Amino acid sequence: MRNSSATEPVRLLSPWALLLIGGLVSTLLVVTYNGDEVFMPSEGQPDAVSISYAELLLEAHPDDASLRLKLIEQLIALGDHVRARSHVFKLDEAASGDVRFFLAELAVLEAQANEKAVSAQTLAALSAQLRGVTREGLSLEQLARLARRALAVNDPSLAAQTYLDLAERDEARRQQWFGEAVTAHLAAGETGAAARLLNEMIARADGADDRQRYVSEAFSAYLAADQGDRAATVVHANLDVLDAADGALLEAAVKAGIGSQRHDLAADILARWRLLDPENVTALRSEMQLRLASGQLEQAWAVGQQLANVAPQPPETLETMAKLGEWTGRPSEALGYWLKLLQQQDGPQVREHAWRLAAQLFDFDNTIRLLAGAGQSRQLSDAELDALVYSHGQRGTPEQAERWLRRYLSAHPDHSLAWERLQQLLEQTQQLEAQVALWAERDRQFGVSLEQRLTWAHVHWELFDVQAAWVVLDAVDRQQVSEPAYWLLRAELAWELERDEDALEGYQRLQALGVANGDTVDERLITLYERHAPARALDVMMASWERKRTPANLTRALQWAMQLDDLPRLRLLVEQGLQMPESERVGALWSARARLAVQAGEQAEAERLLVEAVARLPHADAVKEQLLWHYIDTGNKAALTPLLQRWEPLAHKRSSLWLPYASGYLLLNRNELALQWFDRFLRRNPEDLLVQAAYADALDNAGYFDRALRLRRHLAGLFDGRPATAEPDTYRTYLRLLSAGGAGIEMLLRLERPDGRPMLQIWFDQFSEQLERLNQPALKDEWLGWARRNGLRIDRYAELQQALRAHNASELERLLASGGLDPAQRVEALQQLGASQRALSESLAALSPDQPDALQQQLRGQALALQARHPQGLQIGLRRQDFGTLELRGQTVEIARQFGRDWHASAHFSRQRYSGPGLSDASPGVERSAELQLTRELGPAWFGAALEISDHDEGDRQGTGVFGGLQLTDTDSLEFHADWHRQAEESGLARALARRDSVGVSATHGLTARDQFTWSLAQQRFSTLDGEALGHGRQLNLEFSHALFFEGPSWTLRGGLTHAAYRLADGPLHSVPQEPADYLQERFGQVYVASTWRRGFPGALNRETPQYSWLVDVLAGWQWTEQQVGYAINAGVGTRLLGDDELAFTLGYQSAPRNGDGEPGGTLSLTYSTRFGR
Repeated sequence: MRNSSATEPVRLLSPWALLLIGGLVSTLLVVTYNGDEVFMPSEGQPDAVSISYAELLLEAHPDDASLRLKLIEQLIALGDHVRARSHVFKLDEAASGDVRFFLAELAVLEAQANEKAVSAQTLAALSAQLRGVTREGLSLEQLARLARRALAVNDPSLAAQTYLDLAERDEARRQQWFGEAVTAHLAAGETGAAARLLNEMIARADGADDRQRYVSEAFSAYLAADQGDRAATVVHANLDVLDAADGALLEAAVKAGIGSQRHDLAADILARWRLLDPENVTALRSEMQLRLASGQLEQAWAVGQQLANVAPQPPETLETMAKLGEWTGRPSEALGYWLKLLQQQDGPQVREHAWRLAAQLFDFDNTIRLLAGAGQSRQLSDAELDALVYSHGQRGTPEQAERWLRRYLSAHPDHSLAWERLQQLLEQTQQLEAQVALWAERDRQFGVSLEQRLTWAHVHWELFDVQAAWVVLDAVDRQQVSEPAYWLLRAELAWELERDEDALEGYQRLQALGVANGDTVDERLITLYERHAPARALDVMMASWERKRTPANLTRALQWAMQLDDLPRLRLLVEQGLQMPESERVGALWSARARLAVQAGEQAEAERLLVEAVARLPHADAVKEQLLWHYIDTGNKAALTPLLQRWEPLAHKRSSLWLPYASGYLLLNRNELALQWFDRFLRRNPEDLLVQAAYADALDNAGYFDRALRLRRHLAGLFDGRPATAEPDTYRTYLRLLSAGGAGIEMLLRLERPDGRPMLQIWFDQFSEQLERLNQPALKDEWLGWARRNGLRIDRYAELQQALRAHNASELERLLASGGLDPAQRVEALQQLGASQRALSESLAALSPDQPDALQQQLRGQALALQARHPQGLQIGLRRQDFGTLELRGQTVEIARQFGRDWHASAHFSRQRYSGPGLSDASPGVERSAELQLTRELGPAWFGAALEISDHDEGDRQGTGVFGGLQLTDTDSLEFHADWHRQAEESGLARALARRDSVGVSATHGLTARDQFTWSLAQQRFSTLDGEALGHGRQLNLEFSHALFFEGPSWTLRGGLTHAAYRLADGPLHSVPQEPADYLQERFGQVYVASTWRRGFPGALNRETPQYSWLVDVLAGWQWTEQQVGYAINAGVGTRLLGDDELAFTLGYQSAPRNGDGEPGGTLSLTYSTRFGR
């Protein structure tokens, strides 16, 4: 129906259309059907689908080997190595070559696919597996893969062989495979093979670019194969393909030709290069290298000059040009290049070469500049330093050299040669002050050798600083030195400094070292020996005479022998001198012969010799002087008078004749003329006291008594103020003057004979008095011995003084027995003999108004000193003693008496009460004590014993002791003591409740009349009254005292040290409540100074001064054990009451007594004493 919703079916295709479509499909299927080939693997990139189709197809045709090979390659390409290996194993035996290839390839690929690094052993195994593959049956693709796998296992050699196989089989790509082979050969280090291949490639190359590239690679390969000549040959054969852009290759080729000695090839290559690029600087440098290598130095220098004009030169070229300049004989130009090189590249070797070349060219400016620059950064070598200093010296700039050396030494003070060169520079410029300062600095830095020290001392000497030179030289231990130069210089310096002993030692060491004495040394030795050992001086003169027999040496020896009265050697010298050819011209020889004649008593012969000598030697003034003295000695007035008149004009000019002229006129009683000549002589020699004494006698003779008296008084003062000397010439001249002025010549002649002594006695008495005034006992003892040997009389006083000085008891007893001594002298002798009581008796007995005042004063002083040693009398007193924390007060009685001549006894009694907080629980109460001492003198020694007892409420004590002493010399004495249970004074408690045992020694030494040193040392032990030990130790006291005034009043300064160290007992005490430390201070030390003013000694048993006495003593010290200052003051005054008695009041204060617990202490006493006897 038209309006119905249903529609009728409509055909889309008609049957004919369907039939047509079916026909077309069938035709298409027929056309497109290829059989199994649709399942064959494609040549493209394999995938899983294609692999599956290939495997399905292989299942249909399992014997198809080609299909299996393609499948294996696709699996390998896809990376499925396991499936590929499974198919490899299914190949038949005919494909064994492929099997080995695929197995080797799979092994390599599997090793590469492993995440772990492949070991060297694995690589070697893989390489061996690859090498086992037969390459002949492999396809080109497989060969290419084999090469790649060989490279993968580090076997480039196999890869290179494989690539060569490819090149032979693949002609189209042969150049490519040759290139790969070259690369592989290079990788294998087979550069020669690579180079040969490249040569073939050059021959087969079609284009110029390829040839150029192959030439460069072949050149590099040949160089790598160390075949420089072939490398240069390759470039040389292909120069036509090279252009200016190949400059680097051309440069390398030139170097290769030079290196392989193919200079011809290098020259052609260089010529081509210069043709291609004429302005190339590198080509010029290469040409210079070629010229150098071929020995064409001049051409190389010319090329180098061109280079210098073209462009700045690098350091290498500058160094080459510098060397070329030296090789071609152009050192100046070479130096310029060295200096330019230093500006660009400073190095120690270059700088050293440059300064050495500059020094050879005498270019000192550059030498100095180069070395000074090096010295700013480092320490120069010794050669460099020498060159620099030498250059300054040659240039004439020592001031600059000095400044540079000082700056250099401030930076490098350890360079010893620099110090030495600076020293030499200062020597050359004569800077003496700077030299000595530098020597001192060198000594501090390094020390100096003996030779350098000698030079140092010489510089000081040139500066006239002889003392400094001596100090420098004396710093050496001379006992270790055996260098003659040292001893010579030391002796000369000592001579200049008048150090006679050192000078003498130096010259003696020179003689011991075998150094022959020169004339100067002989002269100095003689001078030294003249002062100290006249006989040794004559020895030197004799040796000098034996060594060089000249009239001068003979004259000197003869004169000294005559002066020493050495007659044996004088005779020897006369005998030897007479053998000289010109002996008659030696005036001293005539004088000696005359002197020997006089000694033999041949006065006439002596006169004849002297007269003849005057006639032969009219200008010998010494002979004339001797002749005058001869006539004076013999009293030959008749012969003396004309000579005095004849030689008077000469005497006015010759001072040696003035004294004989004065004596001669005095002998002739022409006093006015004698006084004129004395005046002349004394104006020239005002210090000659003997001649002044003779002049006083001449004034007496001339009637000028007042002038003579004034002169003698003046001379007496002068003699007191200088040492006395008595040389033989002085002695002889003195006798002659005395004889000429009074007693006559005959008396003098008798004096000079052994039986004539009157004038000699007069002289000796006067000289002895002078020695006594000058207080020279040692010299006087020597002259007393000389007097005894010469039979002269010695007065008793001189004998007594000598016996006292020598402690000669037998001589003192002889003098006392023989009489002739005054009372004071007898007392002094008795004291020396130890008879003190007898000496006191005689001194008291001799005191009377009838004695001279001086003698009375001396006797009174002796008596007081003796009584002070052994006082006699009675003393009563009240005493208070404060120990700081303990006080002791009460009454004291002392009595002393002399018994017989040798015994002295004293007794001391006291009754005193203890009080104070220091006693603690102890209550000693009242103490009663007594002490008895008995002393005996035995000559210079004395001995004694003591007994001591005391008791109080806390206990009692009985003690004993022995003591003694010995008078060693006039000024030295020694004492000792040993005590047992004696009273202790170390502290208040020790005084009350302890006792002391001790052994000690002490001594007094008189250093001078004013200075005295005393010391004492004691070992002590302390215990309580019940015997409990408190401690033991030692005590030392040292004191030096100096007396400023001896009397009116006396004033003494003292200084000393007190030290005590005790070891206290351990544990508590049972008998007393205190500890040992309360009794004894474990350590005590004090140094102190003190001053004492006194007149007499207040409170002494015997008063020493009339009417009154007083004392002030102050002391201040540092107690180092307590770290505090301590001081003490003691004062006292005493006065006469009725007669030979004294009432004295004394007090003392001490700021810190020992064991006083810091409390002050002191003493206070009032005493009355009276003397027994006169």
